[in-house]
Amino acid sequence: MEHQEKPAADTKTPQLPAAIASAAVCLLRPYCPGLTAERLSAVVLYQPETQREPLMTRGEVARALAVSLPTIDRMLRSGDLPRRCIRGAVRVPAGAVDRLVSSGAAS
Repeated sequence: MEHQEKPAADTKTPQLPAAIASAAVCLLRPYCPGLTAERLSAVVLYQPETQREPLMTRGEVARALAVSLPTIDRMLRSGDLPRRCIRGAVRVPAGAVDRLVSSGAAS
């Protein structure tokens, strides 16, 4: 019996069926004039390869660094701490706080 190789389906990038992609592009074209089937597939089938970094509130950062909230606000305004705004709520990446703690710059 001859050895037959299996197609590498699991290593292939998933694709939207052409008919579905074409129909979706036609429906969305008035709202997104530059939309193509390839761009639509890239957005719909996007899978991030990395985990999201945990975010901390200003209060959590103040407790972790043993400083006051006004000090955290000054650090955010000056750029010493990076921030992410989510619907108006300010969050700080936990990695940035860890780096400040390990460097001793917050004391």
